Amino acid sequence: MSGEGMIGVAVVAVVGGSVWLAARGVQAGALVAARSVDLLGAGLTKIGDRAERNRADWEAGNTALLAWESAARRVIDLNARIDVLRHHAPADLAAGLPAPLKPCAESPAELDNWCSATRATLDHFEQELRQRTELAVLSVLRHTVDLERPVTAQEAFDKYHEVMTRRAARQRTTPPSALAAVTRIVGRLTPEASAQDRADVLAAAAQVAVPRPDVDHDTLLDELRLRVQRADARARARRTEAISAARLLQAIPTGPIDPDLAVVRTELESVVAAKRRLDADLQARAAKAAERVRRELEHSYVRASVADTLAGLGYTVDEGFATVTGNPDRLRLVRPDWNQHAVQLVINDEEVRAAVIRLEDRPGADARREDAEREEEWCGDLDKLRTALDGSGMHVVERHLVPPGERVVPVAKRSERPAPARRQIRREHDR
Repeated sequence: MSGEGMIGVAVVAVVGGSVWLAARGVQAGALVAARSVDLLGAGLTKIGDRAERNRADWEAGNTALLAWESAARRVIDLNARIDVLRHHAPADLAAGLPAPLKPCAESPAELDNWCSATRATLDHFEQELRQRTELAVLSVLRHTVDLERPVTAQEAFDKYHEVMTRRAARQRTTPPSALAAVTRIVGRLTPEASAQDRADVLAAAAQVAVPRPDVDHDTLLDELRLRVQRADARARARRTEAISAARLLQAIPTGPIDPDLAVVRTELESVVAAKRRLDADLQARAAKAAERVRRELEHSYVRASVADTLAGLGYTVDEGFATVTGNPDRLRLVRPDWNQHAVQLVINDEEVRAAVIRLEDRPGADARREDAEREEEWCGDLDKLRTALDGSGMHVVERHLVPPGERVVPVAKRSERPAPARRQIRREHDR
């Protein structure tokens, strides 16, 4: 852009998730999770036809960023799986689950290594949980044989959970041949079945374990299989919803949040705990909340990246102006070698508007020449800003550009309040 000068608008499209996010003070994990809510949201945000035409070129030059986000998405999925398992496993088993990882400054290789190790740990955990479940089922069946009568659903449920919560219940026991078929059928039931479904299945299994002379044995087995199939289908549907809810929870950061987001978080936590369904209304509200968080985080990233870059180029924030406006997205930037000029900067969502302004009215040819020189300097810095933003995972699309000297530089008043000292633009993570 050398020789053209800049005045007007530049649009910044953010790519969520990059190793640079950590340095910007942005919650990278939440941003990637928010973008994962809509799988079509990956990569460059579409801003008009020009940005879409440039998308392929941008992605070709930023494969490292895209690789990071892809790896981070896999982390988000495993975090959701961990969250769901923690809610459905006995306390002693759940204590051995790995802690979720919040993607931040790790490399794609480090994220992939964590995923591989965690996936293996979760597979082993689920196998151990299934073995514990099979032992608990066998205990219920043996109990009903000892009683010489089928146990009730409540009795079966109580006996099952007594064994499931027993720390010593780790050794797998081979069932007697008479109970092998029943144990095999009930063993197909996922450990995440609801309490009611599990109690019903165990009660049906008890009917088979203590044969009734008035009912055909094969008929009882068929009934048991049907109950297991139905309970398992319901459990898998709830698990799918729980995983989705756990993924959405990662998109809505914890901490001080407004009441609307807090309500959504509470409802999603209930879905993960299998206490309610992820109905269409909750899903829509959660997706809307995640979209809101995504926009806020991306906006924070834009603001921090612009501020960091301009600080490195020697610009400082006019504290008096910032104090008067009270708007962190409306800044007046000054330089120590500029006595009569400043840059007015407004950051609005993904849009950055900037213009050189004059701080004191001064007519004449010398003033106009000085205006053009300052616009020329700003134009050169804009080139550097664009390069730095591209390296931070963004793509700048110029909306409007006016060459230096082709417009009358507006005159703005100096800060209405005196500033004790002008400060260097702080990095976002220091705020």
